[in-house]
Amino acid sequence: MPIDDRLQLALDHFARAQARLVEVLAQPEDDFMRDALIQRFEFTFEAGWKAAFRWLRARGVDVDEDAYSVIPEAFKRRVITDEGGWGQMRKFRNLTSHTYNEMTAMQVAAFVRADAVRLLQDMLDVLKARADE
Repeated sequence: MPIDDRLQLALDHFARAQARLVEVLAQPEDDFMRDALIQRFEFTFEAGWKAAFRWLRARGVDVDEDAYSVIPEAFKRRVITDEGGWGQMRKFRNLTSHTYNEMTAMQVAAFVRADAVRLLQDMLDVLKARADE
C-alpha cells in the first residue's frame, strides 16, 4: 500500500523531533539542559503517538486521537513492544506538562536518558519499516 500523505508528514515530524531529542541528550545536564530535554521529550512523545495514530488510521483502525487510546492499539499491532514503558512515558509527559517540580524533573530526565529515547526510536523504526504495509 502506498504511504498516505498524512502518515508521511507525521513520520517526518516524529523523525525530526526524535533527532532534536537526541541532540539535547548529547549535552551535559544542568538545570537549563534538563528543562530543554523535558520539553523535547514532551514534543517527541506527542509526535510519536500521533504518527502511530496516523499509521493505525491508514490501516482502517478506528481509534480515538488520544495517547490513551493509541498506545494500547499500537501495542496490539506490534508497533510498540513495551506497553509498560509507553505507559510510563505517558505518565511522565502528563506530570511535566501540567506542573513543575524539580525532583520530578530529575526523575523524568533520568527516565528519558535511560529508556524513553530508546522506546521512541524503536517505534519510529517500526513505523518507517511498516509504512508501506
